[in-house]
Amino acid sequence: MIRIFSFQKNKLEEIQPDKLKKSQKITYWVDLDCSNSKEVDVIKDFFDIHPTAEEDILSNQTRIKYEEFEENTAIIFQGIDKFEALNIITYNLSFIFGENYLITSHFEKNGNIDYLINNPKKLEHLIKKGKDYVLHYILDKEVDKAVRIKSEIFEGFKQLERNFINNSEKESLKELFKKELMILETRQLMESVTDLCLYLTKPTDNYISENLLPYFRDVYDHSFKTTESLKSMLGRINGMRNAYQSITSNRLNETMRNLTVIMAIMMPLTLITGFYGMNIKLPFQNDMNIWVWAIVFMIVISMFMFFLFRKLNIKLKD
Repeated sequence: MIRIFSFQKNKLEEIQPDKLKKSQKITYWVDLDCSNSKEVDVIKDFFDIHPTAEEDILSNQTRIKYEEFEENTAIIFQGIDKFEALNIITYNLSFIFGENYLITSHFEKNGNIDYLINNPKKLEHLIKKGKDYVLHYILDKEVDKAVRIKSEIFEGFKQLERNFINNSEKESLKELFKKELMILETRQLMESVTDLCLYLTKPTDNYISENLLPYFRDVYDHSFKTTESLKSMLGRINGMRNAYQSITSNRLNETMRNLTVIMAIMMPLTLITGFYGMNIKLPFQNDMNIWVWAIVFMIVISMFMFFLFRKLNIKLKD
């Protein structure tokens, strides 16, 4: 579906494509559903959409990018729709804007765009200032959505961190790796968004009013802080991984120490039983009670070694 809004003489109205006029006194906002490529054909010649820009907006897999053409500027933005298993599901939102028009295109319904369409007063208030104010409003809301998603990730991460501290087992480590993969993909996306926002903070001939630059700097600041927060989470995950390795190493050391103490105690006992197990003439072997004396001797040896280890501060631990 194609929606075209025109603003002239302080009046906002929705028009059909055949009502488009070449006039600098009219400001247009065109919203396209790019799942239907014929809608792009309707307006591409009127607004001088470059073939490469047309190709970009008709693909839902185009990377985040900023590109200036002679007649207009194109922006491809990616937002996070939802998280599914170990992947993040994203959506593309494209902007093409020139001297007096803004074109938005998307494949799925967009809540921020629908809000403007369903609130004519808000749209009129923005478009009265200029089409770039509409661009700023939508981008700002999209970045705010990313900030909220980051906050949700952080809350889940903090809970996972607590669980890991209380129970640092393999299952906790597995969940930690899943969270790391999700955060890593989100951070990579937000880094691209931050780079995109950086282009909009610089005064260039890209059809954006210089009065809006401080507002776009604020959008950039929110995106940058979100990226840094995600980096911080990855750093904490790396710290927990190192902690898990230290805990595992300590457990292994404790186990080996316990086994060493047990083997040290058992060694003389094994020597005694092995000595009297030989098929040769040995002292007291004809004594019927020698086995009792052998057991008592082994108990004495064991107790002696136990107290010796205790004096040397080597203890068995659970």
